[in-house]
Amino acid sequence: MSQVKVDSNSSVERVLAILEFMAEKRRETGVGEISTALGLPKSTTHRLLETLKARGFVEQVQMTEKYEIGVKAIEVGMSGLKNWIDIASDYVRQVSKELGETCFIAVYDNGEIVYVYKVEGWQSVITNAQLGTRKPIHSTGLGKAIVSHFELAEVDKILSVKGMPRYTENTITDRQQFLQELSNIRERGYALDQEEAESGLSCIAVPIFTYTGQVIAATSIAGPTQRINERRETIIPRLKDTAENISKRLGYVPSMRSNQ
Repeated sequence: MSQVKVDSNSSVERVLAILEFMAEKRRETGVGEISTALGLPKSTTHRLLETLKARGFVEQVQMTEKYEIGVKAIEVGMSGLKNWIDIASDYVRQVSKELGETCFIAVYDNGEIVYVYKVEGWQSVITNAQLGTRKPIHSTGLGKAIVSHFELAEVDKILSVKGMPRYTENTITDRQQFLQELSNIRERGYALDQEEAESGLSCIAVPIFTYTGQVIAATSIAGPTQRINERRETIIPRLKDTAENISKRLGYVPSMRSNQ
């Protein structure tokens, strides 16, 4: 979501704009920053935030007096997450059946990715990635695909907090090299994990966008390195088609990216 002024006087639209802005920032946010970004009076912004706080949709950090997304908003978001995963699973199952490979969907959460959907292919693959597994962004194709569309400051913050531990000899542990990798991913439209998280295992991942033009998740195909590399020219276009179809079902219009 870009920082767009809220023209409507509707309290509902203003509240939704505040929640979308805070969700995009993924950090505690002050009244002044929100009111400036959305073009709202500080008094109005404060009043709406207090209403949201009373209902549990935002929480106030005592030490800074800034606000962050609350438990109630997370509960609503999780309900929506199940709904869109139901939509995405049909496409992911289809490409897995067609290619015989294991497919995943992962979302971003607090500096890491979380695997939320998996479908086994008829070709064998051994991986420690299971539903609910959390992994770092820098060593996974899914993580790289998602954060390649984050703001640079947000990526820097994640790396500063989480670090860049080495998992295999191929893991990228240099920050500048990683940032260049993200630039390459944005240009070509897909990410690679070439034995960076697990030895012998490679994957190809593509981001999934929502109607706001923001990345909500990524989908990937994983398997033994030799097989994935040999089939790369087949996998990439099919995986891109899959992610594009899911994104369109979520209301995404490809031209939105040029306006971000």
